[in-house]
Amino acid sequence: MLLVTALLTVVARCWVLQNANADQYQQRALRQQLKIIPHNTRRGLIVDRNGSVMAISRKVPMVWADPTRIQNIPETCQKIAPVLGLNENELLKNLETNKDRRFLWIKRDPTQEQADRITELDIPGIKVDQCFRRDYPMNSLAAHVIGFTDIDGIGLEGVEAAYNQYLNGQPGRMLFCSDVKRRPVASRENSRPGADGQTLVLTIDAVIQACVESELQKVVEKFQAKGATAIVMEPHTGEILALANLPTFNPATARTCHGDLRRNRALTDPYEPGSTFKPFTVTSALEGKFVTMETEIDCLDQPYRGKGFRPIKEYKYYFGPIPVSHIIINSSNIGSAKLAQKMGKDYFHNMIEKFGFGKKTGIDLPGENEGILSPEWNDKEHTLTRVGFGQGIAVTPIQLIRGFCTIANGGILVKPRLARGILDAEGKIVEDFGRCQLCVNPNEPIPASDAAGRVISRQVAREMIDKALVGVVERKAGTAHNAHLEEWTVFGKTGTAQIARKDGPGYEENKYISSFIAGAPAEYPCVCVLVIVREPDRSLGFGYTGGAVAAPTVKEILRQTLAYLHIPKNISPEEIVTNNIAQSLPL
Repeated sequence: MLLVTALLTVVARCWVLQNANADQYQQRALRQQLKIIPHNTRRGLIVDRNGSVMAISRKVPMVWADPTRIQNIPETCQKIAPVLGLNENELLKNLETNKDRRFLWIKRDPTQEQADRITELDIPGIKVDQCFRRDYPMNSLAAHVIGFTDIDGIGLEGVEAAYNQYLNGQPGRMLFCSDVKRRPVASRENSRPGADGQTLVLTIDAVIQACVESELQKVVEKFQAKGATAIVMEPHTGEILALANLPTFNPATARTCHGDLRRNRALTDPYEPGSTFKPFTVTSALEGKFVTMETEIDCLDQPYRGKGFRPIKEYKYYFGPIPVSHIIINSSNIGSAKLAQKMGKDYFHNMIEKFGFGKKTGIDLPGENEGILSPEWNDKEHTLTRVGFGQGIAVTPIQLIRGFCTIANGGILVKPRLARGILDAEGKIVEDFGRCQLCVNPNEPIPASDAAGRVISRQVAREMIDKALVGVVERKAGTAHNAHLEEWTVFGKTGTAQIARKDGPGYEENKYISSFIAGAPAEYPCVCVLVIVREPDRSLGFGYTGGAVAAPTVKEILRQTLAYLHIPKNISPEEIVTNNIAQSLPL
């Protein structure tokens, strides 16, 4: 009976092993016998529109350990810690705590000399391999566009994150059956090769970007400002040629710097635009045929008082009756408020939305803010009149320049973008994100694809540039005459906005955002530039308005950019159409 019982017990145990727990033991055997050798792949390049490398992955050594194969942990720590510059006690604690693991990082970025010395020591369980490290050859240039990766090479911010699926590649692996000492004895069929990441081609031009960052640095230092933002955009395609924020950071050390430095304020920080919003008020009124450029608006010789809103004042002078064009040239708050009243809440609100305010632009970067545009203006005339001259609404810099580009390109709302396409290892195009060059001849019919994004008519856009925005710069009485260029006709609008308080209604005392948005050449706008300077120091006596602070910076950016792009000087509209200049521009 004892023998029969023992035999039945063995049979039952065999059944359990072969059937009931078969999967569990099979998985355990695989874990013990299977050796996986990862095939590290190189993350793709990021290059500017001309092919200049802005981000690259370089092969570097790394030191790791298999603690189960280390024969004497204290002795091993004593040997390798001085070589690698590590704390011996911390290394010992780390290895003792994880002595049952088969893989443990020792140092991920040793110098080549340190790696060679570790190899010479030939300590069992201590290995030297190769991995890839992300480098940024241009240091902090376009940092808020490029972004950065984590220690494993995964994109966290900027285009590194937005296009991670293309840049990251496909990691491979080789599978082997190994013996008890983890030596490979036979390969398995389900190994797979890796594929390196693809190349991302940006719309950014490194030369223009360097110019923008240099000029921003100058204006911040001169006015002792808290920071600045600038965007250079091609109005007909939405391509961003440069985007910069100060203060900035180096992507190579981004994980150790303060989060405020990494914030892309061009996308994330809405603010009250002030007078830079007035072109949208006037353009909306022209589009709705509420006024013409010659319509006279009484801008009074004293503050504008009305039912339901606080008195509206001008910056320095009261203008009395002036034509609509001079509301822009002289930057009249009262004139803008009266135009908003003429249009009414529903129409004006709808036009603001058509210009893209109150919603994300869809730019190919993470973290974009949609701004603040209240869907209902319930406080009677107060919000309506204030929005007319840029208060009571919050916009992001990218929204503002896109809206301005809508006027510059003849009335089409374009989508801002930073990527031109994706290339494979051989340089062949994998993804082409396309360009949407608009029709140049104003007499040609509007294509169907054009009509879908049309906000205002070509006639209104052209009239706005020629009769109003050009006067801001070209007329001596204009608020940005110091942005005048001899070679090209510049058009634009200044803005000097108070900073809203964070702890309640009202504005911070003596704190302003000075801005200027402009384009050139007026005959066929090729480039639009926005510069925003936060909190210039008034006590220095250099001024604090958009015309005094931001306009000279925009002027210099335009001058260098147009010259660099070989944009013809003093183009006539006839030359544009006859010689098809627009289609041959190097953009």
